[in-house]
Amino acid sequence: MTKALGYLHEVWYCPDGRGNYLPACIPHGPDGDAARSLNEPGSEWVWTFWASSHIQTMNIYYEFVGYGKCSSRYDDDLLPHSQAMYERQAACLK
Repeated sequence: MTKALGYLHEVWYCPDGRGNYLPACIPHGPDGDAARSLNEPGSEWVWTFWASSHIQTMNIYYEFVGYGKCSSRYDDDLLPHSQAMYERQAACLK
């Protein structure tokens, strides 16, 4: 997997017990395993997308769920996802 494609993310809608579905953005593959294990029964994987940094991930996710634009006070959010993240994800996609 090359960084040019980005890092794969999943959007889930998770029921909250009151009839509402709350969105969640979870990394695809092993980096998202712990988060997916917390999803309530009836959660649905509704969309997948590529992004190259945390801020790009959040902006794509925010746009999809209708939250508007995401901003950050942290410079690290602008950095590309780490090579280690790409390698872990690439291993599970093979």
